[in-house]
Amino acid sequence: MRLFLVLGLAALAAPVAGLVLLRTALSVVVVAGPSMSPALRPGQRVLVLRRGLARLRAGRIVVVAPDGLVPAGGAPAGGAPSGGAPATRRPARLLVKRLAALPGEPVPPPVRPVLPAGTVPGGHVVLLGDNPDFSTDSRLWGAVPADRVVGVVLDRVRLRG
Repeated sequence: MRLFLVLGLAALAAPVAGLVLLRTALSVVVVAGPSMSPALRPGQRVLVLRRGLARLRAGRIVVVAPDGLVPAGGAPAGGAPSGGAPATRRPARLLVKRLAALPGEPVPPPVRPVLPAGTVPGGHVVLLGDNPDFSTDSRLWGAVPADRVVGVVLDRVRLRG
């Protein structure tokens, strides 16, 4: 009887552990704003592989944590709103951008006014929105530390209904 109980608990634990692992590896992110149009529309949901840094390739769409990204001569992205420090700390929004260049690759022409021509420095990436008129990206920040990349967009999520 004890053996059946142990086997039953083990059989139950494996799927639960798998679901927990899946939940920490994947996220659904809602696109806000037109910076990635036409590839992604505002309100669209995308499936993100968290910490899928091995999958980083130029041209992939990634999700980035904006904390600490500082525009030339400006305040950090995702920080306090103008007018002072926030009363409560709320989680920073995530940004959805296209990976334009990896370390050692040539700096893309749209970024050269902020980042000198040459190659992307080690440990950094260049991110661009698909819709430059409505995107805050490496054209403003320059090279972004690669550790700011939260994950790689795998696919759009289609809701039934």
